[in-house]
Amino acid sequence: MNSYAAIESEELQKRRWQIELEFVQCLSNPNYLNFLAQRGFFKDQSFINYLKYLQYWKEPDYAKYLMYPMCLYFLDLLQYEHFRREIVNSQCCKFIDDQAILQWQHYTRKRIKLIENVTAAQQQQQQLQQQQQQANGMEAATGGESAAPTPNVNGSASTADSQQTSSALQPVQAQPGNPQQQQQINGVASGANIKLELN
Repeated sequence: MNSYAAIESEELQKRRWQIELEFVQCLSNPNYLNFLAQRGFFKDQSFINYLKYLQYWKEPDYAKYLMYPMCLYFLDLLQYEHFRREIVNSQCCKFIDDQAILQWQHYTRKRIKLIENVTAAQQQQQQLQQQQQQANGMEAATGGESAAPTPNVNGSASTADSQQTSSALQPVQAQPGNPQQQQQINGVASGANIKLELN
């Protein structure tokens, strides 16, 4: 024997989907829930099972068709016996209705404020990242500049300096055959040696 779902035509499935969509969205109205509770629907186990079945509307493929997504919140609450028992009270229903109206009145303002806070936090994070990147770039540029060469014991610069120093310390050789010039040169060399020692 085939099940009802197997023999249900496409037209009937579409109609059932539309009816369930409308009924689920009616659950967003606390006064309608109070109406159902006062007439004893929430005491009927078949109706409770039907509410459990309707939870498929929480799936994204179906929830995107809902104009009043708050109905899903009330659908979750209706799964609890305590809520089904309390919603029959008119004062409880009025309190929930007032809170829902306040939520609708201030929802846009609160949402805009949340979006602004998130946007400001993202902008601040981007600025910090840019500052860090700029600081890293400056450090890389500073480190890339060539510093003054440090004399190395085995390097060419130190060898040239030592050669200049040694040549300055050695006495100047005068041409042969001129004793007076030899004495003057030796005197200048000895004076240079004294200056180097003092330094």
